[in-house]
Amino acid sequence: ACRPKGDRFGAGYPTALNGIVRKKIVDRRFADRYDVRFDVRLTVLGAGERTIDGHISDISESGIGVSLPFALAEGDIVQLKVADTTLFGFAIHSVQEEAGWRAGIEIQRVLIGGSELSRLLHSALRRSLPNVPGVLAGSLSN
Repeated sequence: ACRPKGDRFGAGYPTALNGIVRKKIVDRRFADRYDVRFDVRLTVLGAGERTIDGHISDISESGIGVSLPFALAEGDIVQLKVADTTLFGFAIHSVQEEAGWRAGIEIQRVLIGGSELSRLLHSALRRSLPNVPGVLAGSLSN
């Protein structure tokens, strides 16, 4: 199904929890974004390791947008857990918003779990990040 987005259209894809995955055209971006809503537990790896809950707000071929209560430093290596799926990447940028911080994460590796929520996340990742190691290796069963 297509939904109007201003004077453009975006394809809608069903997902879990409290939202849908839908194509979002952002004029200043090189890649289309898909709005999503997945709860995530993010861990900044390395010295001074920190873990915090947040949510994934969008996925594009350039990475994942995450809303968090604190800023990430450019280059921070992170692990993201969504249900039984684990994603690894690094922070590209972090910008302050009204309710916290929004970070852009470039994903480097994905380990897909077997839960229903992981299958929904996997479906969104296959559309946006098919070349990331682990995305196409995961199996989708319908």
